[in-house]
Amino acid sequence: MKPAYCSSMNHKIPLFCLLIIFSHFGLAQTSTPVIVAPVKATTLSGNIEALGNLQAINNVNLTAQVTDYIVAISFQDGQRVNQGDILIKLDDDDEQALLAEEQARLAEAQRQVERLSTLTAKNVSSKSALDTQKSLVAISKAKIQGIQNAIDKRTIKAPFDGVMGLRRVSVGSLAQPGMQLATLDEDRQMKLDFSVSADQLSHLQPGLTVTATTTAYPDKTFSGTLVSLDSRVNPVTRMISGRVIVDNPDYLLKTGLLMRVNIAAEEKPAILIPEEALISEAGQHYVFVIDDTDNQTTVKKQAITIGERPEGFLAITDGLKTGQQVVIHGTLRIHDGSQVNITAVKTGDEPLTELIEQSQP
Repeated sequence: MKPAYCSSMNHKIPLFCLLIIFSHFGLAQTSTPVIVAPVKATTLSGNIEALGNLQAINNVNLTAQVTDYIVAISFQDGQRVNQGDILIKLDDDDEQALLAEEQARLAEAQRQVERLSTLTAKNVSSKSALDTQKSLVAISKAKIQGIQNAIDKRTIKAPFDGVMGLRRVSVGSLAQPGMQLATLDEDRQMKLDFSVSADQLSHLQPGLTVTATTTAYPDKTFSGTLVSLDSRVNPVTRMISGRVIVDNPDYLLKTGLLMRVNIAAEEKPAILIPEEALISEAGQHYVFVIDDTDNQTTVKKQAITIGERPEGFLAITDGLKTGQQVVIHGTLRIHDGSQVNITAVKTGDEPLTELIEQSQP
């Protein structure tokens, strides 16, 4: 029986009354066909990839501290040297002459000290004269130390074991302070510095195993260890820098190489949904979740929080739980509370186009 207010003299029923009647007899609600996928529990490998720049673990640009002419170069391009080896000598003839003069003056002052010590012991000379001569000895020793420092500045030695780079100067060149004369790299181990998003910070800790590759040696993989992280996050890029020490026993790696870093972080549990299920509105993320209560299949619009994005999937950190089903096709034709008809379920890696074809009548 239709409601009395839907009667009319000409027996025509208004449209809104038809909707009421159809709703009364369960005819107004129609089901929208959708394709769904289950919310799955899995583990993510946690591998972190980044690009890094390579440097020798110790490296230095050898420069002059004083202005003088180069009189000797004791290395060849690419030669391996040991700590303390003399590499470059600057002209120190004037300093050597001053040194000889001051050493002679010191010797004379020390003889006078010995003579006055004997006379003072016999009360023939005053103690003040002996003290004056002793001060001259101390002054002379200080001058000798200063001259020796000047000579040392004109002798450039290897500060550590390593390999020399290309020679930048020749004998007879005038060296000046700050002028690069050569390079030295300790390359038995290399430093590989990289940057990753600060979001990965919880997965990074010293001691993690790292592998690295470079296009210079496409068939080789180099291994290393994450040794440290920067104490600060870049406030502009929100990136944090880390350092890996890579063994280089065959001396193949060179300073300046670009390398791809793969850090084996710990595996972690996660729940995944296909990326097709995502709905974004005003900066918030949602999905339509299947609701089978009340003997009918409807959808509920559920807010979610997204974590990592493995290829083709989304890791959900809040809003869903394992076993639920989310709509991955048909989201544009439904809204919160819509009645739906599930025509296909994505259970594996099958493409969505295949599921759509299967769901066609």
